[in-house]
Amino acid sequence: MQHVHSEPVQEFEHDRHMATGNTEPHNMRCGIIHGAFFHMATAFADPYAILPLFLAGFTHSRALIGLVVSLVEAVGVVPQIGIAGRLRHRPNSARSLMMIGIWSRCAVWGALAVLALAIPNPGGLVLILFMAGVSIYALGGGVAVLPLRQVISSTIAPEHRSSFFGWRLFTGGLLAAVAGVIVKGVLGSEGLAWPRNYGLLFLMSFAALGIAYTAMSHLRFPRAPSVQAEETPAPLFRELRRMWREFPILKRLIMVRWLSGGLILALPFLTLYATREIGVSLAWVGIFVVAQRVGAIASNLVWMPLGNRRGTRLVILSGLGLAVLGLGTILVSETVLALTVAFALAGSAMSALVVGFNGYILELGTPDIRPLLFALEGTLLLPMYFMPLLGGWLADTCGYRPLVLIGIAFVTAGLIAACALCEPRTGDPACGPCKERNQQKERSER
Repeated sequence: MQHVHSEPVQEFEHDRHMATGNTEPHNMRCGIIHGAFFHMATAFADPYAILPLFLAGFTHSRALIGLVVSLVEAVGVVPQIGIAGRLRHRPNSARSLMMIGIWSRCAVWGALAVLALAIPNPGGLVLILFMAGVSIYALGGGVAVLPLRQVISSTIAPEHRSSFFGWRLFTGGLLAAVAGVIVKGVLGSEGLAWPRNYGLLFLMSFAALGIAYTAMSHLRFPRAPSVQAEETPAPLFRELRRMWREFPILKRLIMVRWLSGGLILALPFLTLYATREIGVSLAWVGIFVVAQRVGAIASNLVWMPLGNRRGTRLVILSGLGLAVLGLGTILVSETVLALTVAFALAGSAMSALVVGFNGYILELGTPDIRPLLFALEGTLLLPMYFMPLLGGWLADTCGYRPLVLIGIAFVTAGLIAACALCEPRTGDPACGPCKERNQQKERSER
């Protein structure tokens, strides 16, 4: 009976021994620098705080604003199954794929910044070009994300991953807080009118992206053995179906992540709610960005040790609980101070969910099948990425407060569902590779 959970534990140990020599500390450093400046870049053009205000200059339709915000994440799903298939056959192509993805993103974002700065009175054509640029930006992310996850899972040990993601968010939160102060100054300046004020923010975002992607380019990828003809993997979709059967926890994880989308259902419209319904000055948006990032920074002091010592399941539960609390605070917020607290709680929740969900999926399965697990998860999450579109339609139809209530209902349901998630760190057979297989092993050992 003492080896009932040996199969998952052996997979965990396989991960532990892959991070050897100087590769792990080097990749930790590069990954943390990348995360820090990427979060700074995101703060200058935050899709949930800044981008909706920029888009509101083109249209009064909150559904259209929600659509553009959705494209930032949703389009990135499109190439992931294809990239996963390529990585199975040519694992050593991971670095080149990542480089193509990240530098195409950087170039497109620079072009969008120039577009916003160069055209003083943009119309519908510029909006279409902006939507196309955002789509290409997201597509580049979809190409780069699986190679990035692969190098993290193969070079950073599981017991260090919560620290890795946590330090990325902590340092990123510090730089993003600085960015938030700059946002306050830019949006509060009377000498900078729309869209040039946002163009300046996008240009600073582009500069921070350049630093982030330079650090990312220095990640060291382990050399993988070439796949021989006689070792050709099974057809891609057959493998995906097999994993769907052998990792039943994926079904619950996907459901929890869908329901956690209640947070991003409402989040893109909170700055619009604050500035247009409550009458908060546009300059205060920078303070909201700072509050969100400070919430992420402070909470990471908890998420890192909690994830390392107790596992990522508890981090996910904490994040969902804070999301309910943050959205609930919005409903009773009538002052700038109360809204600032709500944004801080939302930042804490998003930080926990990033650390929790990223760490959780990295501990499932074995390194050779993880690109497929990542791609399968990312593809099945596609409906969640359109939550901002649904949120925009609800805001147009019902108003902001009903939208927030619906978001609370979604996240509360996700919190209840997450209570049934297994903990991969303990070798729980429910986490895979197949619950039935582990039960058979347990019976045979009796």
